Formats: sequence, C-alpha cells, structure tokens
Amino acid sequence: MMASANSSATTLYGFTPLPAAASALKPATQSPARVPIASIPAPDSALVQRITAYARSKLSADTFAHSMRVYHYGLAIAAQCFPDWNVSAGSPLAETWFLTAILHDIGTADGFLDGTRLSFEFWGGMHAHRILLQPELTTSSTAEKEGETAAAGQQAIARVEQAESVMEAIFRHQDIQDKGQVTTMTQLIQLATILDNVGGNAELVNRETIEEVVQQWPRTGWSGCFKAVLERETTIKPWAMVSRIEGFADMIMNNKTMKEWE
Repeated sequence: MMASANSSATTLYGFTPLPAAASALKPATQSPARVPIASIPAPDSALVQRITAYARSKLSADTFAHSMRVYHYGLAIAAQCFPDWNVSAGSPLAETWFLTAILHDIGTADGFLDGTRLSFEFWGGMHAHRILLQPELTTSSTAEKEGETAAAGQQAIARVEQAESVMEAIFRHQDIQDKGQVTTMTQLIQLATILDNVGGNAELVNRETIEEVVQQWPRTGWSGCFKAVLERETTIKPWAMVSRIEGFADMIMNNKTMKEWE
C-alpha cells in the first residue's frame, strides 16, 4: 500500500515535498558557519558498510571521491541552511542521505553506462533499488564472511520505502526544474551535486568546509573526468536525459568555485 503524505515513512525516508526550484528555498542563514568534516561522518550501519564496499568496487576512484564530497556537502547544507529538513549526522535520515549520495552515479560505472540504452540516472536508480533490497547482488556466493552474523545480514537490507527514496532521488538528481515539487532527498542531491560539479549553491556552504572536504576527498581533475563521462554517454545514447541540459559541459569546465582545488 502506498504511504500517505502524512505517514511516518514520508519523514523517515526523505519524501517530504519541497519546491523543485532551488530559488524558492528559504535558507536559515546567509552566512553558513564552518562545519568540521569530523562532525559529519558517514553512518556506520551494516547496510552502509555493504553498499559502500560495493560502490567502491564499481565506481572509479574519482567518482567515489565525488560521491563522498557530495555526502559531506549535503550534510553541511542541511545542517546550516535547512535545519528543518532534519538531515544531520546521526539522524534517522542520515543513512538514507548517505545511500543516495554514494549511489547517485552508480549508473556511470564501467560496464553499466554502456550496458544499457537507458539514461544512466534511470538505470542507476533501478540498480540501486535492487542492491539495497537484495544483499546477494553485492556479495559473493561463498560462505558468509568471518564474524558476519545472520542478524547483521538482516540489518544490511534497506526498507522498501528507503530504497524507493534513494531510487527517486537518483532518477531526478539531474532533472533540474523550476516548477513543481521534489522530495527532500532529491532537492539535497541536486544542491550538493550542482555545488561539486559546476560550483553552484556555493553560498550554502562555508568556504572552510569546502576546503576541508576537498582535502579529505581530492578532486584530482574531477571537472574533466565528469565532462568525459557525460560526453561518453551522449555519444552512446544521444537521447540521454543529460542532453537536455544546455551548455552543461561548459558549465562543468567553468567551475570557478572549485577551480583552486582542481
């Protein structure tokens, strides 16, 4: 049965609707303070551990680092500018946010991007949904790892509503619109990826926070890497959703916010 708009799943997994247009948001501050990266660590649940290991094994090192930067930027943005979203380190939504951030580009991995006719966001969202609910897709068929209990394995499975929240956000993370609504997870992944990829929304994160995140997860030429991935997809799939973003490649390469760390 579909969860109603006022159900606990709506708030617990980030389905609370927000304006799609970032310009319609009302930040709590115009001068966000520094958020030490040590104060916004990744969650440490069995589910997060399983998905992190899988993402690390599939994504390029550059894309994995980008995903971690997006996670930290998103927490900093939510904590400083949108505290009413209740996305903070240790909060119930932190795990769903981490899963969204770490898997949002899973569709760009080698063998995945060119293994489907779907836009990478759509294939990636569906794949994320599958692996969140089916641990066997991310682990070997051999015996359980030493010390892993049946209880831990059970905890490593997402709730259906959680997997759907992650999938929705991945589907729409590059679907930037100025009308309608999006989920909290979708709005946050858009804000954080736009910051890392093209330098937008820089006013939502303190510069020292950005510097500390980049020190831990270096960009190492991320702009050129990301541009190459998008060009590869649009060469293989001219109809890909990313083709609708006019001038995207130029925006990526003209990322003035991140230029000093490139």
